[in-house]
Amino acid sequence: MDVVVLVSGGIDSIVVCKLIEKQGDSIYPLFIDYGQLAAKKEWEACQQLLSDCSFPKAEKMDVSGFGRVIPSGLTDRTKDIQSPFLPCRNLLFLTLAASYAHTKGCKAIAIGLLNEKSHLFPDQTEAFIVNANFAINSALDDNFIILTPLIQFSKSDVIKLAEKYSIPLQKTYSCHSGEDVYCGKCVSCKEILASGEKEKIKQFGEGD
Repeated sequence: MDVVVLVSGGIDSIVVCKLIEKQGDSIYPLFIDYGQLAAKKEWEACQQLLSDCSFPKAEKMDVSGFGRVIPSGLTDRTKDIQSPFLPCRNLLFLTLAASYAHTKGCKAIAIGLLNEKSHLFPDQTEAFIVNANFAINSALDDNFIILTPLIQFSKSDVIKLAEKYSIPLQKTYSCHSGEDVYCGKCVSCKEILASGEKEKIKQFGEGD
């Protein structure tokens, strides 16, 4: 099976790639620049990780106007980075991934959502994925599958999987700030800090 995988340069999406590869499927990595502050850092990390792990190069899709028009801590430095809700972000990701998959003749797309017990937003749940899948299939009059291989995993679980598969954690980028040193304040940083695996991610500042 061919799978379009949403990749970001972070730990979760590269582990998704590895899990899909392990089950014998081929991947088409898709990186989306939606106007996020960390777009440059994420793209650099994404390209390096895919190369190091011998995955295909990612296609980069530029919809950065979305982030410029819809304000959020993810896209606007004047906003609080601890308020990262960007309405319909994951729905946008899945719609774009399905459109790309359609052009490639793929019937599956994958996104690295984690265990919904720790979810903050409504577009991170299994119910959302089911509804999005129905909408995509209706829009394309086709039968797509949305894969969420990490939906039962915590961030700590994912970091352990990354180590198991020899993924270079220090080359990932998982901070919403877009800065060289992780801010320690955004949702992504807090997930890593809460996992107890901070020492494996070297980009944190000394005070975090």
